[in-house]
Amino acid sequence: MKTTILLSLMLGLSAAAPLSAKTVTAAPAADQPLAPGPASDATSTLRPFAPGLVVTEYPRHDLQANEKENFYVPLEKLGQPIGDKYIVESLDPWKWETERNAVASGFLEIEADGDYSFSTNSFYDRNLLMIQGEVVCAFRDGDDTVATIPLKKGGRVNILSAGFVGGREASGIHIRWKPPGQSELSPIPPRLLSHVDDGSVKPKQVEKKGFSRPNDLLAKHLITVTDDFIVEAYKNGTRIQDSQRTLLNEIFGATAERINVDVRPGDWLVFHVVNNRLRWEGSKYFAVAGMLGENDFGFVSDPASEAWSVCDDPERVRDFIRRRDEGTEIRASPIAKPWGEGDDHMRQNAGAGFPGKSLWGGGASTWIKFVAPKNHPKPTALTAVKTAPLEVITELESIPVKPAAPPPAPPAPKAMLTPTRWPVQILYGMYGSGDKNADVTLKLKEYIEQKKTWFAVTPTSLGIDPIPYWNKSLWIAYVKDGLRHEVRRYENEHVLAETFYGPQDAPELTRWLPETRWRAEQGELQFHADHTATGYGFEGLPQWEALAQNKMRITWADGRKAEYFFDYTWSSFREEGNAKATFHVMQ
Repeated sequence: MKTTILLSLMLGLSAAAPLSAKTVTAAPAADQPLAPGPASDATSTLRPFAPGLVVTEYPRHDLQANEKENFYVPLEKLGQPIGDKYIVESLDPWKWETERNAVASGFLEIEADGDYSFSTNSFYDRNLLMIQGEVVCAFRDGDDTVATIPLKKGGRVNILSAGFVGGREASGIHIRWKPPGQSELSPIPPRLLSHVDDGSVKPKQVEKKGFSRPNDLLAKHLITVTDDFIVEAYKNGTRIQDSQRTLLNEIFGATAERINVDVRPGDWLVFHVVNNRLRWEGSKYFAVAGMLGENDFGFVSDPASEAWSVCDDPERVRDFIRRRDEGTEIRASPIAKPWGEGDDHMRQNAGAGFPGKSLWGGGASTWIKFVAPKNHPKPTALTAVKTAPLEVITELESIPVKPAAPPPAPPAPKAMLTPTRWPVQILYGMYGSGDKNADVTLKLKEYIEQKKTWFAVTPTSLGIDPIPYWNKSLWIAYVKDGLRHEVRRYENEHVLAETFYGPQDAPELTRWLPETRWRAEQGELQFHADHTATGYGFEGLPQWEALAQNKMRITWADGRKAEYFFDYTWSSFREEGNAKATFHVMQ
């Protein structure tokens, strides 16, 4: 009863009787948008409805002094408000000041009879949702919890969403619903949210000098080119429906798409993209253009921008998709071997002045996120390059041209036990959990760059414990062979220096293997740059092919094929299913 009375006061309504546990009935419809004012003058004053919900913020409560143990505060104990009230027009998401508690309250219009499902999501699910004074989604009831209640057409019902200190204002609270006739959860349309307008509450002003306005469009639709394809795409944690995606072209398995979604500052997009690394020598491609008009770009993919991040860990993908800032510390990377036709197809579909670049994560299946910042600079379309007429090119081709000298052959590599061919630079190492992290870069440089030895992810090995008694993880960013990589290792896991120095993919193994020599019981093998191998005891010239960073195939003169796997130090390899056929590197 206390909660119902409190909710009524927050909404500026008179106290209502407790609701039935079976049915929640909408408030009576009104031809004119009028509602009672505050309880003190409810019988004498009528005021119109206005769009959006009213947010009231409260200071950190004494119950939240130790935020590691307690975040929840009963609504009736929140105390006196702090700061000015303001209006939020959407619940996907709505945000408040990080060190405060907050309540967004008002009305939700019900347009049809039936069962309505609701789900809420925030940092560690520290929020609650109430409809007509009844708790629908409780505090910490789980991000996947979906509550269903019956509602009747005919007007507006009271709605209240509460967030608490420790709920991470940066991510906010996302509220989704599934009204009758809808198959999936989706954001509540802002047009259905309202509050009693007494003229004292204004929309929250977030615009600053040099910043884009929150309602400025960054894109009216998207153009993507992917080698191979997008599995799913998401906006603000919700899957983009198939009806919004149009296949523009399919090029031997690669795809170009148009995705009909608008993008504004504060929105985020996630693309699950995949590539078959066994095709076209492992080349891949992914690029995006946020389109405002013909050759008019609101944003483009760019691995140099902090707005683009990636996730390669399936266990983290759920939060990476649903939470705006989750995983954004892992930046997207340029593609070592991009599909050569990708840029051409982007220019064909997005515009000849497409100024973006392709990017990817660390695996063949990866999730790529774009978080639209408030002050995102508008890309400038490139000037289209005019090509010479065909007849001019024909005349030029008749002029003798001295052929370019072939590039010099790479020097023969040493064994992986002394991997001078693969220099590694540690950029940074962060050890901890949540926002409690310690910089362990210098310690990692000692283990990996200087000693080239293994170590354990423990406070003892890393020399610091940023958050005792908590499970922690280690993030490592490093550059190898000119390419940036990021990896995550978990508490008590052993980290091997060889995993940083060894080949990271099939092209690197292809460059590393030539002129190395290997010995087995059958004899010796030496690999050459022309993909042949020679050795005592083997007839003909076997052909070799790198399949992954630690896997290759050898095809013998008689047509027999066998696949081999390297160990974690790349100092031996063995035939799949035949442990006796093991070759060891010769120093």
